[in-house]
Formats: sequence, C-alpha cells, structure tokens
Amino acid sequence: MKNIRFIFFALVSLLVILPLYTHAENITNQNGVVMTEEEYNNFLKIYTEPYIMTMTQEKYEKAKEYDYSNVKTETIYVETKYNPHLGISSDKIISKEEYDNIKPGLKPNLSDNGAYEETTAKTFSLSLVGSTTWNTIIATATWKSIPSTRSFDVIGFRGYDFRFSEGSQSGTQVYKENGTYKYINYGYNGTNIKKFDNGYGISMNIVNNTISYLQTTTECDVTPTSAHPTIYASYQHAVKDISLSQSQNYSLGPGLGNVFVYPSNIVQYLDGMQGLYLQY
Repeated sequence: MKNIRFIFFALVSLLVILPLYTHAENITNQNGVVMTEEEYNNFLKIYTEPYIMTMTQEKYEKAKEYDYSNVKTETIYVETKYNPHLGISSDKIISKEEYDNIKPGLKPNLSDNGAYEETTAKTFSLSLVGSTTWNTIIATATWKSIPSTRSFDVIGFRGYDFRFSEGSQSGTQVYKENGTYKYINYGYNGTNIKKFDNGYGISMNIVNNTISYLQTTTECDVTPTSAHPTIYASYQHAVKDISLSQSQNYSLGPGLGNVFVYPSNIVQYLDGMQGLYLQY
C-alpha cells in the first residue's frame, strides 16, 4: 500500500513539475514585440539576431506566417581589399573558417607599392521562403569589419520569370551604436528605391557614426511565372563617395552581382562583389 501511495504522489509531482520545463518562454525584442521561442528559432533561419531584435510589429506579423519548412538559403563569405591609391577593389570568396578567423575592425594594410590598402570582410546571404502563391525573398549583407568609406551602398534583386508584388519591397539598415542596436527602414515608395518590372534596388546611405555592427537587408514577395524561375541578389558597396543619383544610375541585367548594370564611369565607385542566385 505504501508503494502504491508513493507511486501516486510521484506521478502527481511529475505532472506539476513537467510544465515548468516544457513551456517555452516568450522573447521580447527592443521594440516590445513579443514572440515565442519557436518563432524566434524559425526567424533565425532567414534573419540575423540583430534584425530580429529590431523587428517591428508589422514585420513580425508577416514573418510569423511564413512556411519555415520550405526555406532555401545560399551564403558566401567575402574578403575585400581596396587600394585607394590605384582605385582598385578586389574580392575573394573565403571559407567560413577563414572568415571566423578574421579579427573585426582590421586596420589598413600597407600594400607592396607603398599605398595603404583597406581590408574588410562581410557575409552575403540569399533566402527564399516557398509558398503556394507568393514567395518571400530576403538578401542580407553583414559586415564583420566596418568599412571606412560609408556612402550609398546598393542592395537588390533581379528576377527571371518571377513577378514582383508591388508594395512588398522593403529594406532595413541595422547598426550598433553605444551598445544599442538601431535601424533605418526603407519603404517601397521612398526616394531610395528604384523599381523595375523584374526587380529593384535600394540605395542605403550608410551611417557614418562610430558603430560596431553593420548590416543591410532587403526583402519582397515574388511569384513564379514559369516552371524554373531564378532570383539573383546583389550588394554593391561604394568604395568612394557617391551621390544618391549616381548610386541609382543603373538598369537591371547581368552586371554587378548579376543584378546591376552601371555605366563605366560609375562602376569604379563600387566594389563589384559577386552576387548570389537561387532557382525555385
């Protein structure tokens, strides 16, 4: 009888204690947006942690409806060297291990010809969240070492056999200043966006404050118009100061990053980093 009573109380205790361990706590970001742990982990499949922690309520409401069992992602790790004396920029795709070993905030290195050469590093990723009708595409460039030149960088998409949903285009620049993440949002109808039938670009005026983190992101909704459509994404960093109008002097095609086609007098102002693509 004592054994039966002991087993009964043990089961009751287990039922009382178990919810304390199985119930996931909610996460609140710095905008007061409350999300579950499951939602947070799903968001990490397509967004960075700083982006999630600066996500607005409107972006959260949209992101929580995505099908996270149907996500495709491509990522590259890029080391860029720029020689201001020669006006030459060169990119090198490196491994994740090499990228992880780069120390943030690299100082300019003295090149062979005696001119200073700036070395920076960043990741660039492209994600596609599949759905029955509209799919969401997200491109994100995250800097490991903050660039010294901060002018108008351009990020965007070119679609092949994709139709873009007007009004869904958006962009965000996230940076960290004095230990706090801050952000700048770019709307579909703002002056910094240039749209075409087959894609768009957003020119982001990179903040020139003393910052320890920098990321640019753009996303929009697309739907395929053929059986095998392709989406191209590009991020072009301005290695020299340029104006907004200069940064928007492009068409879309197989140009920089397979997205932006600039005239020759503008190309020299951009780093020419290679882009990414995904087939649906």
